[in-house]
Amino acid sequence: MAKSLPVFSSLANFQFPTPNSTALPPQQGRRDVIYVTASDSFHRQIVRGRTGMLRELGNAKIRPVKVERWRRHPYRGRTVLFLSPPPAIGEHVAIRLFLEAFMARAQPKAVALLGSDSASDVYAGVPGLAVHPAWIAHAELQRFDAIIDLNDVPARREIEFWPVDMEAALHQLFGLPAPGRTPVAAVAARDGPLRIGILPLASSPLRTLPPALILALHGLLGGDGMEVQIVLNPAQNQSGILRSALDAAAPDLVYIEDTGSVAALLGVMRRFDYAVYADSGPAHLSKLEQHPGAAVFTSAPSELLLGRHRNLHPIQAQYRSDYCEAPCGLAKLRQTADGRTGCMASLGVDRKDLPGNVEGADRDLIRRLLLQTPIPCVAAVAAAAATIAQQIRTDLLRRRR
Repeated sequence: MAKSLPVFSSLANFQFPTPNSTALPPQQGRRDVIYVTASDSFHRQIVRGRTGMLRELGNAKIRPVKVERWRRHPYRGRTVLFLSPPPAIGEHVAIRLFLEAFMARAQPKAVALLGSDSASDVYAGVPGLAVHPAWIAHAELQRFDAIIDLNDVPARREIEFWPVDMEAALHQLFGLPAPGRTPVAAVAARDGPLRIGILPLASSPLRTLPPALILALHGLLGGDGMEVQIVLNPAQNQSGILRSALDAAAPDLVYIEDTGSVAALLGVMRRFDYAVYADSGPAHLSKLEQHPGAAVFTSAPSELLLGRHRNLHPIQAQYRSDYCEAPCGLAKLRQTADGRTGCMASLGVDRKDLPGNVEGADRDLIRRLLLQTPIPCVAAVAAAAATIAQQIRTDLLRRRR
């Protein structure tokens, strides 16, 4: 079935930096060349938002390979373009790992990725992969023998209610052998105290670590003489709210807040001997280099999201009510038809009664969910903070070489 991608041109040579990306050079555009974009944010904010320089020219028709033919299509010696889903870091880590396997197995002549947007740093350094974060020349688009739209992965249709093991799904859809499980990542011996990172932020308060657990981890591991640092991102509204609460409880905490891109975040993660993550992009990034650590999961299932990777020790929130049981699968906060915000348990409703995602950044809502009335499975993690911190300490000590 044919699909459409927006087409534009420019009155002058141009470049726009890719958000959250520093590992790849900015894309360059030339005057009067016709381009195609697969980035919704670039199309909305730049093409339509800068009408004085960029001109929208309608849409280009493309014909992606049908999903049922992905495993049978002849790729060897041919050129293949993959269209990227929205820039959720976890999915893009899985796509990178799949693409490396695909290129080794299918032996295409050339492979490109279009629309990776703010997740583009994930693909830096992949040999033989051309990354186009936002746009590609229309003439170049026409040179590909096959176009694969990764938005068509069937399991993604319910992604707001149940996550996808994207790496496993892609291997299956392309008929690639299932990759083996990774070994348990060891904590390397070193002189001096172990360096521990706590990365508590997720894109939603549904999955951000509660302050009680952060403080319990800092007290327990710091009490063992380890150097504990908390990684925050000032660009996220949750970051300042969480830091204010932590500073009020423990003014001696040490923070890292210079993670301005995915590449910078990976650099920070390399400093740690062991790290503790929320169910978040950084937890998935740890798979790329098999950094050892632990991840705490609330609404999402740990087994599915970690997949074959055993570098992180999974801890799942324990919660059950008349309306749900952790993990329920929700990816984001939802709202009722009359605008109440939360999840099934916090609102006392069935999933069908939460028809829409919560859009935008309401600081009062974030503050309430982080500090005052977290959803029940996050509250359960906070209540079990001492026990969870001890489980993480046990895992850390067991991994030491």
